[in-house]
Amino acid sequence: MSDAENTSADTEPPVRVCLTLQDSEGQISDNENSGSSTHISPTETNIASGDGGPPPPKTKRTSAVWDSFTVSENDPSKAICKLCKSKLSRGRDAKHYNTTSLHNHLLYVHHMRKPTVSATSSPLPSRVTGVQLGAAKGSHSSSSSPILTAFAAKQPFSANHPRSKQITEMIGKMICTDLEPFSVVERRGFKQLVGFLEPKYKIPSRHYFSRTVVPEMYEAMRGELVQSLKAAEGGVINLTTDLWTSNHNAHAYLCLTGHWCERVGEASVQRRAGLLNVGVLDIEHTSNNIRCCLKEKMREWEESVGQSVTIRFVVSDNAANMVKALTEYGHIRCVSHTLHLVVIKALEKNRVVTSLLSKARSISGHVHRSSKASNRLQELQTQLNLPQHTLITDIKTRWNYTFYMLQRLVEQRRAVQIMTQESNMGRAPTIIYPNEWGLASDMLTVLSPFEEVTRALSKHSASISEVIPLLHGLCFIIRSLHVGGLAAGEESEDESDQFMAGDDDQDATVGLGQDVAAESREKLGTAARKLAASQSKELEWRFEPIFANSTFLLATLLDPRYKVSCFPNNVDVEALKRTLLLRMELCDPVATPARNTEETPATSSTSILSFLQKKKSAMPMRTHLPSGDMEAYLTDGDISLTDDPLKYWSGKLQCWPNLARFALQHLSCPPTSVQSERVFSTAGNVVSPQRANLDPSHVEQLVFIKVNVDLKNSVGLFDP
Repeated sequence: MSDAENTSADTEPPVRVCLTLQDSEGQISDNENSGSSTHISPTETNIASGDGGPPPPKTKRTSAVWDSFTVSENDPSKAICKLCKSKLSRGRDAKHYNTTSLHNHLLYVHHMRKPTVSATSSPLPSRVTGVQLGAAKGSHSSSSSPILTAFAAKQPFSANHPRSKQITEMIGKMICTDLEPFSVVERRGFKQLVGFLEPKYKIPSRHYFSRTVVPEMYEAMRGELVQSLKAAEGGVINLTTDLWTSNHNAHAYLCLTGHWCERVGEASVQRRAGLLNVGVLDIEHTSNNIRCCLKEKMREWEESVGQSVTIRFVVSDNAANMVKALTEYGHIRCVSHTLHLVVIKALEKNRVVTSLLSKARSISGHVHRSSKASNRLQELQTQLNLPQHTLITDIKTRWNYTFYMLQRLVEQRRAVQIMTQESNMGRAPTIIYPNEWGLASDMLTVLSPFEEVTRALSKHSASISEVIPLLHGLCFIIRSLHVGGLAAGEESEDESDQFMAGDDDQDATVGLGQDVAAESREKLGTAARKLAASQSKELEWRFEPIFANSTFLLATLLDPRYKVSCFPNNVDVEALKRTLLLRMELCDPVATPARNTEETPATSSTSILSFLQKKKSAMPMRTHLPSGDMEAYLTDGDISLTDDPLKYWSGKLQCWPNLARFALQHLSCPPTSVQSERVFSTAGNVVSPQRANLDPSHVEQLVFIKVNVDLKNSVGLFDP
């Protein structure tokens, strides 16, 4: 080696090492690795060829950054981070690639310091790369990789990391299903919790959740509904709709829920329901505007589904604008709303009853408002060994809460009596006298059948096929409480006593009537009998049209739990069959199994179910051979009142396809608009006073996801 070379090697080792660190790939030639030369110069480093191709195969990279990066196969000017898969530029000129951006990425993104070389380090490339950079032969895997792995284990996740995406998605689901505000991700406690559970996760901002995460979840949920609607039996769905105006953001919302039967395989169906729309309707709520909005929303769904969607029935409340808007559809008035009017009007006509209810509301409201009264009630419950239940206040729009309020007062009677004697609860008199306590118990007896029917018709699995049987049983029970409770020598002054209850009905259910009389009618007071009489009048006036409505009659006929056994006696079954034949195309008769002669015993002890079971048992057996699908169906084996009718029709899709399809379209229609009201209960929790400025589009997305997640977990399973 010459003196000039020795002098250069003695005076410039740091510079040469620095050049090696800044080299595009930090590569050393084969001659240097073999020890034939001991100095480093820029001309001896591995520089990529001018055509931008990969480096020669016989060279190696010595920079420590290449433990964390690889060269892109598609673009040699790019390097790919092994930790976060990010692509970084190595420079524009293929002859002068560098690692500066790679070092900066490790420093500022992954918080890994750039490797350095001391001034006393040996200028030999093998020692520099082996000791300081860990890239020399034989030291790459044993020295540097474990260190970098340890560093990488503590680095934060990138936004595209699978684990980070999973956590972000779960937080988005939590916001939607628990109705949390978007700002929850910025709260100190939430950050501490997430940091404790996953230290490497970086929580995105609330704007990211409101503008990206939740909208993506909304589109995904909408896509699931589209796929289900594509499989709707016959392309037919039924709707429930309602209007609601928020008290906090002054926006009005129109709700649409869909109900249909979805084909699952070749010979199986399941009932599905979903929230289709809960959009803003900040225009005058005229019938024309409502109808145009409904058509527009359904047109959007048809475009998404890619096929025609037929609306069979639409269920709404009794508002005049709704009734008029839905005249061109098969409009059905909500049965629960009508039952509410029946009960409320009957209660308002009886002064003794209204006086008792006024006292009950005062007591319940006082206990809810006063912590002192609430604590005193708990003390008395402990002393008297009563259930630890709070009192219930009624809701004007929910008659059944009046029933629950009286039920809870009767349960806590001894405690309430002591409290009313100790102090007056409120401005109005609140002492309930013994005869009023007796009236409260009688009212529970009279209102109990209404509560049973309301609860049955409000289930997710309820169908319009249940309306006539349940109302027929309700009318019979209320008439029994009224007429059967009259004292000897008294006569009924109401023509409604004969409503839907002919001589045959009385004969077929005489056993049941005697049982009810023995248990309740003997002790029913005068005020309670008058209440039952008022209810009978209201039932006759409001529900008589339903018993002549072909939609309800056909739905009941096509329900294998009832068929013709639970019809009132004035229903012309033969005329109803002809009506059905006019509405559908019958297939050729097929052989069907013989009727099962064994009656399924009733599994419920409730009065109305018992009445229906007796009616069903009293029906004569059909002995003639079936002449078509309808007669084959009517003579087919019965199912229990608590069985799922959809399972029955799933087994008949092959033998009676047209009849089964027609039946499923009716059985999938709910009898009430309760589902729409439940949607608005959820919307009320979203548009709270603390979130009054929430954008309506965010309201729709949050409510849409929340409601459909709940329906997905509940609908499809029969709830007897």
